[in-house]
Amino acid sequence: MKTILLINDGSTAVLSAAKLTLQIARDMQAEILIVQTYPQLKALPVKVLAGSRGGSAEAAERKPERFYHLFQRLSQSQDGFQPAISMVELPQADAPAVASFAQKAGCWLIVRGCGKMPPGQETLDYQSLLNRLHCPLLLMPERWDGEGIHRMTYMADLRYCRLNIMRYLARWATASRASLSLAHFSKEGLVPIVESYGVQLFADVARQLPPCSLSFNNIREPDIHRAVDILINGLHTDLIALINHRFHFEQLIGNRLTDQFPPAIGVPLLLFPM
Repeated sequence: MKTILLINDGSTAVLSAAKLTLQIARDMQAEILIVQTYPQLKALPVKVLAGSRGGSAEAAERKPERFYHLFQRLSQSQDGFQPAISMVELPQADAPAVASFAQKAGCWLIVRGCGKMPPGQETLDYQSLLNRLHCPLLLMPERWDGEGIHRMTYMADLRYCRLNIMRYLARWATASRASLSLAHFSKEGLVPIVESYGVQLFADVARQLPPCSLSFNNIREPDIHRAVDILINGLHTDLIALINHRFHFEQLIGNRLTDQFPPAIGVPLLLFPM
């Protein structure tokens, strides 16, 4: 069974990330592993006052347990497949430790919500994490009102398309009843491809994939930010897939991935390791 790892680092976007994680797990029939990466203060005992109810108890349930139980209730409120949900606390773990844990757990996907962090809270070095992963990292924007993933787009130069990524996305798309599109952007320094050659080359790729709703878009817009706007607002893409430090990664994200969501992209972003 596949394992999806959800990082809870204190970000305000963790709940929206949890909701999407749950939907993906139900579609893929995967289990969910919540990894708590920020430290929590121990709950203080409640002082019993004269005339008050109750006795010695904890002031409140610790935040990790509250989130875990909220997640379980969210899952149980829906019909159908109920993914197994477990939680591990790795307070103050660094990127190598989280990457090593994910590899040992055999994770199929890692999800992280990109929102505001608690004051004074240090975040993981997410570029360092991505560099060490063996599975993709899904980043969720804080403000995303989508109801699921219905239209996936893999951005790459078709001439350098990676079949293992297309197969991964095709299986996900089939399980989620979503469509998958390969958006061709010519690699910097290479001539654009003509439409007829692109269609022929894409047909060769498609023959090697599991059956799914598949399409090809030869993007001729030279401005990468305007092209992404077309994909999201024109073609209604609700997930964009990129490869770490390949094919327009730096143009859209910069030299390094940070704990903030890339402002040029307003939909979930799936980053594959090199």
